[in-house]
Amino acid sequence: MKIWIKYLAGVLIGIAFALVAPHQNASFASIVEYLAELAIQFGRYSLYPFVFFAFSLAVFELRENRTLLRLGAIASGVIIITTILLAVTGLVSVLVTNPSRIPIFVEGASETVAVGLGESIMSLFPSSAFEAFMNGLYILPLCILAGFAGAGCAVDKVSAKATLALFDSLVRVAYSVMTFFVDIVAIGMIALSVHWVIQFRDMLASRAFTDFVFLLLFILFFTAVILYPAIIRFVCGKGNPYRILYASLAPMLAAFFSGDANMTLPVLFRHANESLGIRRRISSITLPMFSIFGRPGTAVTVTVSFIVILKSYSSRGIPFPDMFWLLGIAILLSFVLGRIPFGGAYIALAAVCALYGRGFEAGYLILKPAAFFIGSVAAAIDALTAIMGSYVIGKRLNQVSTRELRFFI
Repeated sequence: MKIWIKYLAGVLIGIAFALVAPHQNASFASIVEYLAELAIQFGRYSLYPFVFFAFSLAVFELRENRTLLRLGAIASGVIIITTILLAVTGLVSVLVTNPSRIPIFVEGASETVAVGLGESIMSLFPSSAFEAFMNGLYILPLCILAGFAGAGCAVDKVSAKATLALFDSLVRVAYSVMTFFVDIVAIGMIALSVHWVIQFRDMLASRAFTDFVFLLLFILFFTAVILYPAIIRFVCGKGNPYRILYASLAPMLAAFFSGDANMTLPVLFRHANESLGIRRRISSITLPMFSIFGRPGTAVTVTVSFIVILKSYSSRGIPFPDMFWLLGIAILLSFVLGRIPFGGAYIALAAVCALYGRGFEAGYLILKPAAFFIGSVAAAIDALTAIMGSYVIGKRLNQVSTRELRFFI
């Protein structure tokens, strides 16, 4: 059975159960939240071993082929372009649709929210390289260590023969383990969707977020069905761009209902390799890069959310110069959220409100009931961007083996 069908079945079962379950019961909600967190932890479990060994081998192979820098440059360009494009799309969408104002029903001082840029930089090179394996949320230190390991093997290939053979064996074992966990996550999708529906019903109970929800869903639909297929057709030429959308169904489901980048990454690895035929040496580099730095979903949701906040507080709208400031700060913040795989969009929104000032420091609190939904849409767009970007990069480097649709997992 296709993975996306398993995930969709889990989601539908969870939704059906949530609609008849006593969602207002505090004990029930607490149990569901615990099970959802357990499902996310389960989905993350197999990520680190595979990323380390696959990243190391990919760096070695790409350095041998003298394409490592080219790959990094192309991936960086794709991340920057898609983030700018999505942020502009969000700005235009919210200005054109003009969603209704959200009642200001939140009182009190703003909470202390920090992106943690300083801590992120400090954690890149811990006191011991082995500490990179200990941080289960931030994969960039692990990728740096793996990169040094791969580069070290390329310096002395004779001495590294045994190491490379061991790494190649271990990455295959790690991939097999990851395959098992990706399949079993379908069961966890039940708990995730129940928890999601409970939050969604609570959010809609106030009837204040209807326009906001439809706007974010429209942006997600427009990006997946129109914008990205057009980009793929333009860059890659002939071929059906909706094959990539089909391959991204399972990752998008996992991302939307979990809101977690690290849980989604193993699902992305499997579909990039087994469905789209992207060579491991490409996807092992590009997918972690997109997971860490490529957060266009955050940029677009932060842009839309902040303008909705401004319109809720004032009917004057946002001045033209402030639009450029908002685009710039939303884009920049999306690049530094790698340490926050879950809830990064709402944290970035709080940071934008704090930086904007002018009495809007606590403005993000009016969207707190919708924080989970903002994160869901952001994560789904990020997952779609990662697999689309990896496919485009693989095509440009002739590292994609085209497979028939019936063989997609």
